[in-house]
Amino acid sequence: MRKIDAYVRSSVLNAILMVLLVLAMLDMVFALLDQLDDMKNDYGIVQVLYYVVLSTPTRLYEYFPMATLIGVLAGLGSLASNSELTAIRAAGVSTHRILMSAMKPAAIMMVAGLILGEYVVPNLESMSSSYRTLSQGKSEIENNRGKGYWHREGNSFMRFKAIEPNGVLHGISRYDFDEHNNLQTIVYAKRATYQREEWLMEKVTETHIAPYQTSVEKFATKEWKTKLTPENLKFVAQSASFMAISTLYHYSVYLEQQGLNGGEYLLAFWKKVLQPLSTFALVLVGISFIFGPMRSVSMGQRLFSGILVGLIYKFSVDLLGPAGLVFGFGAFWANIIPVIICIGIGLLLLRRAG
Repeated sequence: MRKIDAYVRSSVLNAILMVLLVLAMLDMVFALLDQLDDMKNDYGIVQVLYYVVLSTPTRLYEYFPMATLIGVLAGLGSLASNSELTAIRAAGVSTHRILMSAMKPAAIMMVAGLILGEYVVPNLESMSSSYRTLSQGKSEIENNRGKGYWHREGNSFMRFKAIEPNGVLHGISRYDFDEHNNLQTIVYAKRATYQREEWLMEKVTETHIAPYQTSVEKFATKEWKTKLTPENLKFVAQSASFMAISTLYHYSVYLEQQGLNGGEYLLAFWKKVLQPLSTFALVLVGISFIFGPMRSVSMGQRLFSGILVGLIYKFSVDLLGPAGLVFGFGAFWANIIPVIICIGIGLLLLRRAG
């Protein structure tokens, strides 16, 4: 029995890894084509290739549940197509035991996904994004268009064109308002570095706005006192989908303290926390297909069904998330409802299959 368990596990694990490899290669090709249009200044083909390779784990992380589902379908489907699954069941191995054998490689992917999302993806996403922006040159950083990072502190709104992981800001814009929401000061700076618990801005232009008069001052360097530190820059520099679980929790608390809406970060927090459970639910549905309605269909049909189920699940989560915030049933329930439905469907199909 142990040999049979090991054989099922290795078949499923090899299929999952093959699916991940194919997805990674396709993703790198599409990412390369997408970046070719953005080549400018020092951002040439070598820099594009480096950026694509550096950012691939970040994008691949989002494919883990789908890759696990398709891999389980492909692995068990291959055994079913070769009548090996029938022979295994005829040898007295129960459906439950086959299910447990197939779930072990899936569990490995769940743990790998958690580690990747918590410790690897946040750092790589920050590094790759900063590298791309800095490589595109001075004009891209200093202009006030395109991608940037926004941050609010009290009545001050800040925008940074690029943020380096070591705590260097590029292309700073700051807008200061009074208690009546009237714009008081606009500050532009080319660069800022963190020194002795405060920021030192370089090439600063400061515009003071009064009811009937506007004045402009320029400084080579100027100190900037703010609660923003290199440690919490990671909150500003990353989108919610790429933040670590711990970072999402602390940032949602921080936003509440600032009187801001942290719903987007709570949604991402619960999505990441529940990702192992959602992967389990998708795999359970996939396995139920093998023993149930799809035990005699071709491999192509199984893979198509797996992709379809995965997309339906993803769209459901993406739709329920904002709906949960609008209608007030919460970020947790918006993420857990599709999981419960998937587990229910999978258990029902397995029970019918006997």
